[in-house]
Amino acid sequence: MDLLARAEALQAEALDVLELLDLATAFPSFGTAELIGSARSGLMAWRDLDLMFTAPDATAAEVLAGVALIAGRPGLLAADFRDERADRRPTPAITDERFYAVLRYAGPAGLWKVDLTFWLHAVTRPHVPDAIRLQGITPEQKLTILQLKDSAPGYPDEIGGSEIYTAVLDHGVRTVAELAAHLRKPDVAGG
Repeated sequence: MDLLARAEALQAEALDVLELLDLATAFPSFGTAELIGSARSGLMAWRDLDLMFTAPDATAAEVLAGVALIAGRPGLLAADFRDERADRRPTPAITDERFYAVLRYAGPAGLWKVDLTFWLHAVTRPHVPDAIRLQGITPEQKLTILQLKDSAPGYPDEIGGSEIYTAVLDHGVRTVAELAAHLRKPDVAGG
């Protein structure tokens, strides 16, 4: 299967998994989960589903109760929960406090990593607009991104999708060697 067809198949599968998870039932007081990341943009290279809630009143107990409800359904294999408030937040910004859960879910066609972010501050976030912007890239850019995701050593654990998107769209990167050189630049890699 070529990379574009695989990305489309994974995106369709992601929507099926999202339906099976039934997050509205698991987290009824948090509003609608927003699909973000590659499942939203159409740039899927592997089974990774990213969702976020804006839930300023969420508690750790409510998040864990929702995860426990999901655990009662077929398919959940593992769950990792993190309380990322105060000095444990992912960035220095206080508005980036969150609860974060990573699920390993056996979907009908394979194992999925499902990232659930519960933002504890209601602020405008770039995740949805960024994914929508990526839907409008050229077919050549889309294929280049999918090729890099498919072949770059370290993706997705050491090199994130956003680093690949920026490299391709803003810096003209087209090959794994160019990506590696781009990421070695001190202003990109932080060193």
